[in-house]
Amino acid sequence: MEEEAPPAPTADSTQGAPVLPTELVTEILARLPAKSVGRFRCVSHAWLAMLSSAYFVDLHLRRANRPDHPRLLLTAVGSAYDDHLHSWRPGGAVQKLMPDDLSDGIIVPLTRPCRGLILVRGTDYNGYFVCNPSTGDVLPLPDTKATMKMIWRAKLFQSHPPPHFFEVSYGLGYCKARKEFKVVRLFCNPESETGMASSTSCDLFVLNKPAYWRPAGEQPPLCWVEEKKPAVSLNGYLHFLCRDGGIVTFSISNETFGSLPPPLGFEPAPSVMTELDGCLCLCYGEPDSEDLYRVCVLRDYNEARWETLCCIDRTSWPDSERTLLDSLWMAPLGIYYSDGEQKIMFGTGSCKVFAVDLDGNAPQILFTPDETIIGCCEDDNIPALGLYEESLVPVGCTIEEIISSSPTTEAWFNILKWLPPRSILELSLVCREWRAMIMTDHFIQSHVIHANLNKSPRIMFIMDPRFGSYWDLEKFTDEQRPHMFAKLVCSPQPVHGLNVGSCASWDFICNPAIGYCKHISFDDNDGTLFAGRIGLGYDSEINKHVVVHITYKEKNLETRYYELQCKMQYVNDEQWRQVDPPPRPVSATPPAFVSGKIYWLVEPNLGPVSATCEIVSFNVKTEEFEVLKGPPCSHDCGQMTILQLQSALCVAYSDQSVNTIDVWMMKDCDLWLVEYHIELEKFLPDCSLENTTPLAIDPKDGRILLNAGWSLGYYDPKTAEIETIYSMNILDYSYKLCSIICHESLVWPFSLARHNLGVCTKNTKQYHVDF
Repeated sequence: MEEEAPPAPTADSTQGAPVLPTELVTEILARLPAKSVGRFRCVSHAWLAMLSSAYFVDLHLRRANRPDHPRLLLTAVGSAYDDHLHSWRPGGAVQKLMPDDLSDGIIVPLTRPCRGLILVRGTDYNGYFVCNPSTGDVLPLPDTKATMKMIWRAKLFQSHPPPHFFEVSYGLGYCKARKEFKVVRLFCNPESETGMASSTSCDLFVLNKPAYWRPAGEQPPLCWVEEKKPAVSLNGYLHFLCRDGGIVTFSISNETFGSLPPPLGFEPAPSVMTELDGCLCLCYGEPDSEDLYRVCVLRDYNEARWETLCCIDRTSWPDSERTLLDSLWMAPLGIYYSDGEQKIMFGTGSCKVFAVDLDGNAPQILFTPDETIIGCCEDDNIPALGLYEESLVPVGCTIEEIISSSPTTEAWFNILKWLPPRSILELSLVCREWRAMIMTDHFIQSHVIHANLNKSPRIMFIMDPRFGSYWDLEKFTDEQRPHMFAKLVCSPQPVHGLNVGSCASWDFICNPAIGYCKHISFDDNDGTLFAGRIGLGYDSEINKHVVVHITYKEKNLETRYYELQCKMQYVNDEQWRQVDPPPRPVSATPPAFVSGKIYWLVEPNLGPVSATCEIVSFNVKTEEFEVLKGPPCSHDCGQMTILQLQSALCVAYSDQSVNTIDVWMMKDCDLWLVEYHIELEKFLPDCSLENTTPLAIDPKDGRILLNAGWSLGYYDPKTAEIETIYSMNILDYSYKLCSIICHESLVWPFSLARHNLGVCTKNTKQYHVDF
């Protein structure tokens, strides 16, 4: 039952003047484009209420769109690409719709309009979005850039890994009974030997609800779906095209699954499924070959009766049309009427539009972008265009917006952000609303700050960097001891929830609090362990971690000649970018990150001779290096390490002549002062200068945590005493403990590379590990 129209707005200025009937005003406004209606909402509060009502939104959707005058959405990418989505209708001009700034990749329309909303995808793993091109509203869908179910990982704090899938297909549908939009994604693990899937899973995301992805009401059947073949919404069902031509149906309201057979004679060729003239349509045939291209429609849904509507033989086309329309992608867009004759309108991957009659004869060219504001377009095997509807339907609010609008949810947000990660992950099972809140970037970024304020350092040991296994100090006993490593270097201090480390032939980024681990391999790695080759930073403006990789292409200690190369990437990206190398050689010590910059010590045995310490810094925002003057320490009498203590840049200088460690802190750009003086004479040989480095300052009592290679202890600057908190008897001094400071953090910047979420291993004794 349709809602009643709201009363027409009135104004004192209309008194004494003819007043149009309410129905006439509504009918006039309902025929306007969505952007024009948006401007009329600014006339008055009464007009805002009327033009935003559900009744008017539905009426506008019916009145502003004519089935016999289809509009097309163009995502034309080419030499003249202006970063905009465009629209076009037969006989009209190309118009700009909205900026194409949803993601870093190309925006691909995946679905036909669903009450004006379309599902789009950013290529190169840049996520999925629900978009209303009429209004420019966009809703990014969570967990779609690097979907967790498509990343191999061991389950948090458990010994069995969760399901892992290789393929996924998305769809957007509307439930009339509940008046809600649902985004559905169907996962599968395909088996090439059988052509089927060994396992499947289905998730739903309801727009404008304080909830996260949830399982469907029923387990999906075994089927092989593909991301390049999105689901088609029709008659209350989503239809997923399988690789063998079969179709899996999903009831949007009941959340149950069914199936439909392919057309008789279906061949295992490239295929595309869509809606055509109110019927399910399946097309198959190589789009850029001389093979026949068949268009089949499902005339009887209940009886599953298919009809071959059109069979296109492109060899019969004139050469000029064949050359012009040759494309890697081709699909029907709708029915087109020309001179009273019914034709099928097609689109191509190069953004060209043509129509053919039901006999598949010579095409009628309807649109080419070359002579329009779009310009020449590149051809690709992805949908470059789709249908477009004028619509005022909102895409809904983000989870962050829903949280901020609920005082109760915001209160729980401010409580949970202080808890450790394990407690938060357990509480995420309380309800869908809490899980949705905890999975937002806003909560994760807030949690890593608040959960670590004024807390003693959490010390963990790396047990196995290959599989993301880390243990807390408190877990070890005489029978359970940490592993020791000969060729493993890890930056002991976290950077906004993440740590970074290196083995001989590969590097890794990890979050020990949850067992997250990402491996990084390089083509230019010669197998030599170089502790300063990888640095980790954090860009707070874009909330992304930055990795900087430095290697020596050449170095000669006799001539002091060297040549460096440098590249960087964001942690959740797959592409590395070359950047100018630092102006000084970097030493083989782990770098440190402080206040937006990554700092390396300069290698004293290469390049220009310097009597005192020099430092190289990399600004993660400007991506530029600079050289800084270090503390007045000589390289002749000891060794140096660079670290961050109390949010300040520090250099720990070990003076072997007097068995002391001076911790220099940078107070200003060129001002260095000794902040701590550590005397180790009476603690020899347990705390040798060669192996002892500061790790952190306990904010509660000011004690300094020291790593002596085979033991850990707190040094009290007031009493000059060390409290040993862990030590091991060592037989082989080439192996050392790998202890790190861990942030309480939920940060896990997944990408589609192979990642791990670590497991708590079974009882273990002491191990020596080589890589």
